[in-house]
Amino acid sequence: MEFSSAQVNVRETLQLLVRRFGLLQKDSAQCCGVSVIQSHIIYEISRRSRLSLNDLSEALNVDTSTLSRQVQQLVEAGLVGRHPDPQDRRYVVLSLTDAGNQQAEAVSGLMEDYIRNLFQHVPPDKQAQVLESLQLLSDAMGKSPNCCTPPL
Repeated sequence: MEFSSAQVNVRETLQLLVRRFGLLQKDSAQCCGVSVIQSHIIYEISRRSRLSLNDLSEALNVDTSTLSRQVQQLVEAGLVGRHPDPQDRRYVVLSLTDAGNQQAEAVSGLMEDYIRNLFQHVPPDKQAQVLESLQLLSDAMGKSPNCCTPPL
């Protein structure tokens, strides 16, 4: 199967985007006192109520044991609370504390400022196209098997 020139450049473009955005996330998250993965945890918990560790693991595509250690650090830092699920006491529900909500707002503000600044360099008539293209690519990635999982 032959690839179009667009397909050949996708890997390079994605790697560059991940590096640029990933470095920004690390810098932004670190200045707020949390790691990149912790900022993702805080973001996901802020978006949903009654989020279990398993739900969070699925949303972030991170194994539960790794995630559990990160959540515990956030609990110890007073940013996340663990509470028994009122509907099934065998499960634990995660929530943000007041300090966790402040942390979520701080990181979110930094990211919003960055994206607003970034879009100043994209022509106004292309901004919707950029978002649509990113959404299409994200949807395609969600439907594809993990690139790093070896075939059985």
